[in-house]
Amino acid sequence: MTDDDLAFALQVAGTELATEPPAPDSPLGRLRLFAAAHPEVALNADHVRQALEGTL
Repeated sequence: MTDDDLAFALQVAGTELATEPPAPDSPLGRLRLFAAAHPEVALNADHVRQALEGTL
């Protein structure tokens, strides 16, 4: 798959590939901050759930 293929697939899906980091208060931003602060911890489904709930 080329970059053009990916861009087209994302466009069809109604999304786009972000070129900037996520906002720190978003679920993905919270996961990234947690992972950076705790590199020894392997992220799992509980971490994702907590990030989505805003409790991570």
